[in-house]
Amino acid sequence: MENEVLKTIVERRSIPRFREKEILPGVVEKILEAGRWAPSYANLQPWEFIVVRDPETKGKLSAVAEKVTLYRRGIQNADVVIVVAADPEVYPLHYREDAAVTVQNITLAAHSLGVASYWIGIPEGGPGSAESLTKEILGIPNEFSVVAILPLDYPDPTYKRQKERRPLREMVHYERYGNTRSS
Repeated sequence: MENEVLKTIVERRSIPRFREKEILPGVVEKILEAGRWAPSYANLQPWEFIVVRDPETKGKLSAVAEKVTLYRRGIQNADVVIVVAADPEVYPLHYREDAAVTVQNITLAAHSLGVASYWIGIPEGGPGSAESLTKEILGIPNEFSVVAILPLDYPDPTYKRQKERRPLREMVHYERYGNTRSS
């Protein structure tokens, strides 16, 4: 594929197993910069990034992730974990979508720099939920919403890739749902 952006989108995969190799701070900064440039409603940028390298904190986040995913093991082994939170007060109708777009930018930038990642979505929840525990561990203000935990490190070369994507023809509808032919 000739277009580098499209190539990165097509080749990026969630990879929960890592080589456990240090990611240099400059590389992490580039990944965060890509997140900063994500589009958001009216350019309000409701997101905040918490960068975690401390092994004890990563262990606590791994226990939290156990509530929402099977791939929690990678958190402790990842060199860096980025937690994305959003402030609903910025604009209450679109803050989670805006934060999800920044997560996508982060994962694409990481892949383009040879860094593996996977997206652990954190659903909104009350006391005892993955969200409330993440807030407690990281000191995130209660009014914020935790959207994702993103472990990052260099990929384990032995990790087998996930299944292929559904063909486009199976998911595209023209004018109305169910119409699979264009006019």
